[in-house]
Amino acid sequence: MKITLLNIQKAGDNKDYNGGFGTTFHVGDSLLARLLMKIRSGGECFPLLSYGYLSGIFKKNGHTINVITNEIPADSDLIIIQCSLIEHSLEMDFIKKIKKETSSKIGLIGPFVSVRPELFTDYADFIIQGEPEEAALKIRNGNMPEGIVKSNPVLDLDSLPFPDWSIFQIEKFSYKPTLPASPFTFIQSSRGCVYGCNYCPYKVFGEYRERSVKNVIAEMGHLVQKHSIKSLMFRDPCFSFNRKRAADIANAIIAKKIDIEWGCETRLDNLDTGLLDLLYESGLRAIKVGIESAEPDILKKQKRKAIEVEHQEEIIRFCDKKGIKVIAFYIIGLENDTRESIEKTIKYAKKLNTDFANFTICTPIPGTEYYEQIKDRIYESNWEKFDNFNPVFKHKNLSAEELRRFLEYALVSYYVRPKFILKHIMRKLR
Repeated sequence: MKITLLNIQKAGDNKDYNGGFGTTFHVGDSLLARLLMKIRSGGECFPLLSYGYLSGIFKKNGHTINVITNEIPADSDLIIIQCSLIEHSLEMDFIKKIKKETSSKIGLIGPFVSVRPELFTDYADFIIQGEPEEAALKIRNGNMPEGIVKSNPVLDLDSLPFPDWSIFQIEKFSYKPTLPASPFTFIQSSRGCVYGCNYCPYKVFGEYRERSVKNVIAEMGHLVQKHSIKSLMFRDPCFSFNRKRAADIANAIIAKKIDIEWGCETRLDNLDTGLLDLLYESGLRAIKVGIESAEPDILKKQKRKAIEVEHQEEIIRFCDKKGIKVIAFYIIGLENDTRESIEKTIKYAKKLNTDFANFTICTPIPGTEYYEQIKDRIYESNWEKFDNFNPVFKHKNLSAEELRRFLEYALVSYYVRPKFILKHIMRKLR
């Protein structure tokens, strides 16, 4: 069987992010805002991790796999598309054209089709609801599904083949300036998240599961040997939740002498200076962490566990001295945000002065607890606006225009500060 994995996207799209719902980076319309957007989109080129796993599964049974972008394949038996929020209209246009112009079967995957399958049932032959791998294991044996197919989370992640990156032009993958060494790619050592933030899209697919350290290290060795990978980003929602396991991975990288730089996403309260020393020795050069708000009470009401301020600042200072880049995330327009609380968060972000900071507008993602809580206040019907950079619901304290102005002010003012510029000059000199 000839299977095409179709990637539909525009410049600046990151469809693997936001729990697989996708995100963009729209700051605003000013000259400085447009400059920031151009710099960001120019350095990042990511693979779709789900396509890597699907290719690995299908190839084991002798199927022919290819990946194409923004084209309609003419001779495929099956076309699989990971659908997103951010390009819903464009994806639907492609799906309708494929149905009209070809005889190919159409299969859709991803969290968006999982929580809103009714939007797609008239156009697709089947929709995989859930993580796609269990259903893919059946398809590879010739069992073509129909309609909505429930696919359970894979409990034994070691049973999955390594993602097959040979179907991509891996030399084009990049994650600059966070991890400048290339070739670059993603790796995932765990799935799911143990925390209860009510707005988190990672909760849509399955509970927390881990791969064995041995299996993770085997994949890292494979990436270096087969693809000459120089840097990678762990796509775990919280890499160091299990500190012992994080330390075991680091020790194994050192013992196997795997020469690679890597980054991860985690929580600052799951790090300490001793663990960071070890992770750095193994190649850690960047961490992505959620600060979200400077107001603990606001976080608590959205079921996010606040991090003790002293520990938060200690870890960020330690990373700065160590040479580990910190990318901090902040959310504007949380349920109980006010003008004063947002101003406090922006001020606090500048005080922390991390290497990079990303501000987004609080967005109720379909399938999350927060979406269900406030769905009566959602006024936006265009799914593409649910990209974390547009207001989509009526906030009780702030207008949509105020949220947009705060977002642009936060991002532009953060990156044009003398303190931020000086920090990067000093790092370059070091």
